[in-house]
Amino acid sequence: MQFSTDVENVFTQKEIEEILKDEQNFYIEHAEKNWLNRYFKIKAMANETKVPSIISSISDMPHGSSNFKKSKTEMYALKTIQASEWLEKLDSAIQSLSPIEQELIELKYLRKRNDGSRYSDEVIYPQLYIGRKKYYKMKREALDILGRKLYGAFAERGYS
Repeated sequence: MQFSTDVENVFTQKEIEEILKDEQNFYIEHAEKNWLNRYFKIKAMANETKVPSIISSISDMPHGSSNFKKSKTEMYALKTIQASEWLEKLDSAIQSLSPIEQELIELKYLRKRNDGSRYSDEVIYPQLYIGRKKYYKMKREALDILGRKLYGAFAERGYS
């Protein structure tokens, strides 16, 4: 309790609100950039079934050596598994949202129109039977929650 009093003495209320807004914007951007905008690419990777060439490589290096080349079959299998785990983590975070927030995220980020583009906000909020102002507030809150739940879940390399 003393800490919050000390913070209030150091920062003005306006400065505290600005810091919290910046933090919220960080998590919203993280959810969109690192998760939702990658959804279709990762989903395709998870469903991809490539058949690598069947050429074996023989090496005299022990299997645990850093110079040992992994087989192409193993690399494809690992990518598919990692993509599936990524999708499960995203789905779990989405399931933690309220039903209307889940539907909002689904309509906005996880579905595409017939021409391959995303639905616009103006198309989505009437489908949810809510007003424009409430829609944008709910969207920010849902993205903030997702960003916080997903932040640091996976190292971002390998999922780009």
